[in-house]
Amino acid sequence: MLISADALMHMYRYRQCSPWAKEAGGQLFGTISAEQILVTAATGPYARDERSRYRYRSDPAAAQHAILAQAESGLLYLGEWHTHAEDHPDASGLDGEAMHQLLAKSQLNSNALLMLIVGRMLTVDSLGLWSVTAERVDQWHLEYIIT
Repeated sequence: MLISADALMHMYRYRQCSPWAKEAGGQLFGTISAEQILVTAATGPYARDERSRYRYRSDPAAAQHAILAQAESGLLYLGEWHTHAEDHPDASGLDGEAMHQLLAKSQLNSNALLMLIVGRMLTVDSLGLWSVTAERVDQWHLEYIIT
């Protein structure tokens, strides 16, 4: 999987580096080919999101608007991203449950979504990536970020 510099920098702006910083998040968009998944855009957070230090819930109407707008640009909805107030982020049970609910309620062209969690540091170790299907949640090991 490749993440563009623009998408990465957008998400990095919302890292929870201060004790009062709230979780933030949004949607991931890009392209899929036989060789790779390329994340070229990240959207959010939105004004009506539910945000606290340890909880994030995207505004469904704003998220749907972003999905439709990005589709008009030829980009696929690939999944969700959000921040955690930790250096090495790990998905909570609530994170996996929220993604399973999203899969169940959504009309997608895929049976899987990505979940990217952005930690406090500016390193690959501070990014957590999971693929979520109806049956399982699998963590992926990130070695490089190519932008």
